[in-house]
Amino acid sequence: MGHGDLINADSSIRQTNGIQERERQIAVLREQNRKRKEPLPSAATLREALNQSDIISSKNLKLLAETPYSAPVISLYLHLTAQKLVPKEKGLVRFFRSLKQSETEKHIQFLNDLPRIQRRSLDHDLEEIETFLAGFSVPSGIRSAIVFKSGNVLNWVTTLRVRTTDKLVIDSDPYIMPLEAILEENERVLALEVSKGRSDFFIYHLGYFRNIDTIKSFVPKDSVDATIPGRVQRHRLTHLQWHLKLTAHQCLRHFNEWSCNALVLMGENRVSHLLEEFLHDSLKQRIIQRIQGSPASLPDDRRVLIADALRAHKAQREVQAIQQLSDSNPEFVASGLKNAIQSCNSFLLKRLFISDRLEQNGFVCREHHYISLDDTECPFCGRKLMPVENIIDEIIEIARMHGVSLTMVEYRQELMSKYDGIAGLTYVPLSQQ
Repeated sequence: MGHGDLINADSSIRQTNGIQERERQIAVLREQNRKRKEPLPSAATLREALNQSDIISSKNLKLLAETPYSAPVISLYLHLTAQKLVPKEKGLVRFFRSLKQSETEKHIQFLNDLPRIQRRSLDHDLEEIETFLAGFSVPSGIRSAIVFKSGNVLNWVTTLRVRTTDKLVIDSDPYIMPLEAILEENERVLALEVSKGRSDFFIYHLGYFRNIDTIKSFVPKDSVDATIPGRVQRHRLTHLQWHLKLTAHQCLRHFNEWSCNALVLMGENRVSHLLEEFLHDSLKQRIIQRIQGSPASLPDDRRVLIADALRAHKAQREVQAIQQLSDSNPEFVASGLKNAIQSCNSFLLKRLFISDRLEQNGFVCREHHYISLDDTECPFCGRKLMPVENIIDEIIEIARMHGVSLTMVEYRQELMSKYDGIAGLTYVPLSQQ
């Protein structure tokens, strides 16, 4: 075989392999497009729903909101503090009964107008939630529990490692605003573990962790062999490039579909470096950590690595945010709880910074979004303010309602000490409020 024949054969091999790889990539995308949308979380009981709890997606919340319900929907948000968990198996029930009494009194006319069958369904749902809470054992590290319940149509429970405000709402639709805010405020991480012939994609969010996709490719061994012609060596490199190009494409697709905010790369340094050449520029800017080497095979090991990367990223973001607060004009900084409440009541806050451990008893008029440290009347309706266990939760909820940018300082709380744990940036100087 002459030199020309070798060139023609090599070209034919490359063309055939290129067509095969093209068809394989199309097949991968076609299979991805066949996957059905995430179904509405469904379970027969609240206990079963708790066991099925998984990563929360915006698709889940959209389905929750768009699904028609024949009976009223109960939306329950619980911040699991030590006070609510004592005495064991009774604290949560006692607190739930208090929320139930307040909610039923507030919407007595709505409840009285319900058809008899809907009212019976509602009473049964409230009893089932109380039974569920009586036997609910809070896992280590869990700080909040959220329940949506409507007859047999909706049994939805999730637990979170972040705080939420206490809230019980009975309405025709689920009350999802606090959960939407939690999703927006906590980064969803896409983690990619890449090797020469395999790429695994993971989602990490609010403590939940899942393998969402795996790509396997045939990549010949790429060690240099002096007896093998250069065109074969190039052929091996081409296979690796095809694999990394497909990996980069899927990475962008998953990042957008799962509404991720951060990217973690795991893998052998050379392969990861080659992969980054194919990544979309928008993804390169979202890389929060590069982990060299292949992590241990157990999923929990990956979970710890990703959680540590996100923790370091959040701590750095907190430092940058508080530095912006420190650099601001002091006349526009509402420092301390009293000043923050004053600005909150006037709807003059544009940014709010709160130490995650800050707690304080207080009083609130939820109807008029008014907060006070004193047991007094609402200046807008004249009604006596309602006592609350932690007024910080009320500040957070009202701030979210009015579109205030919120920074919960969890890892660098010492930086908030000079502000007594809470501070806000205002639209106008404090002296003019």
